[in-house]
Amino acid sequence: MNALIKKIKQKPELRNLSSKFIENSLKNYAEKYNITLEKLSPKEEKIVLKEIRASLRTLVGQYQKISKSRIFLLKENNFQELLKTHRSTEERILFYPKLKKLLSSLKISSILDLACGLNPIALASPKITYYASDINESELSLINEFFKKHKIKGKTFIFDIRTLSQKSKLPKTDLTLILKTLDLLHPKQKLADNLLSIINSKYFLISFPTKKLSGAPMKHKRRPWLERILLQKNLKFRTFSSENEIFYLITTQQ
Repeated sequence: MNALIKKIKQKPELRNLSSKFIENSLKNYAEKYNITLEKLSPKEEKIVLKEIRASLRTLVGQYQKISKSRIFLLKENNFQELLKTHRSTEERILFYPKLKKLLSSLKISSILDLACGLNPIALASPKITYYASDINESELSLINEFFKKHKIKGKTFIFDIRTLSQKSKLPKTDLTLILKTLDLLHPKQKLADNLLSIINSKYFLISFPTKKLSGAPMKHKRRPWLERILLQKNLKFRTFSSENEIFYLITTQQ
């Protein structure tokens, strides 16, 4: 297992992924195809590595932008350029002020940000306790430095959303953020149902891309499957959009 993880991490865009996250991906693959990873022939190993790398790029690699200047940008408080080093936050730069205004209107004092990317650098403040989780160790390290520098209450931690269960010890917060992530996970309907059932938050803000990576608009911007789940759970929600994203603001019955 360790040897396979090491080989997967040889690719620059996958280098900073949590080893545990890669291990979970390998185990899921082995279970799906009923294979024993310890007994792979060289040809079989080559196939496994190719397919796992492809799936990981789909999940996270497509949003990564390799940059050696992130620490320098953080030290210089150049947050605009720092946010541009991640594709999702780069697209969201002009919309972050509106999101911060939303947090203020909802009187948010604590946030759980799942698959956070660099969101905390745009949204965190000393007035908010911020729990930032991701599977990218490098980005979590950067966010941790940001928290220390700006006296942000909270913490960073590695968490694979696919492993969410009743045993997951996630903090209770006013708001849980899950931005541009659910479309990449399978089965996304079951995961969304679990997130809404297990995580203890007054609000959820879930977003989805409305454009493809090519820049072409998606045919359907809303997510009817999510709306069906929300209706079944009798959860109130409203939607709003930016140029590249549709957001679902969900209010629980707590």
